[in-house]
Amino acid sequence: MKIHENPRAIRPESELEKTIISSEIFLEAASFGNVRKGHEEAQVGTHIKQIHDYIDKQYWELQREELRLLGLLHDLGKYKVKLSQNGHVIGKGHSELSVEIARGFISNEEILRIIGIHDKYFQFYIASQIGKFKPEKFIRTYTQTDLNLLTKFNYADSNNREKDSVVWYEDKCQELGLKQDKIYEQEPGVLI
Repeated sequence: MKIHENPRAIRPESELEKTIISSEIFLEAASFGNVRKGHEEAQVGTHIKQIHDYIDKQYWELQREELRLLGLLHDLGKYKVKLSQNGHVIGKGHSELSVEIARGFISNEEILRIIGIHDKYFQFYIASQIGKFKPEKFIRTYTQTDLNLLTKFNYADSNNREKDSVVWYEDKCQELGLKQDKIYEQEPGVLI
């Protein structure tokens, strides 16, 4: 899907996906966005299509349904975010708003949790770059999470951007004892 292409170009693979994609809120959210640093794809719908295309290239059949749902739902709250004049978020961020929207379609608490924290790894990565990383907060954030699903989604979500932050996240999870295996070592194709 190219910038400004119809969000309906995303092909549903289930009745649930069809319901989500045909909803008014999805159509409104999918057309939101503009080119900005780290988001050259501009519109949310274009980004979703890129995530689904990336998932199609991986051997993730056992979690395909969950990964595709995460792709569809994780950024739907972006169009509702309120920003101050200097660009700071006022009130709820896009992840929290996306969880609220997702609850209208799904009740799977693990997927809802991942939607709510899907971009936290990048915040931890930035904090580590400026010497403000807090391991205890990192551990609290990820202890009760399906890290295999979240990590695969992080790779899919960053498929057209830098992946150093996701590799850092996997390394940190292992270093802090949250997971043993690294997807990027077992499946090097995630880095392409």
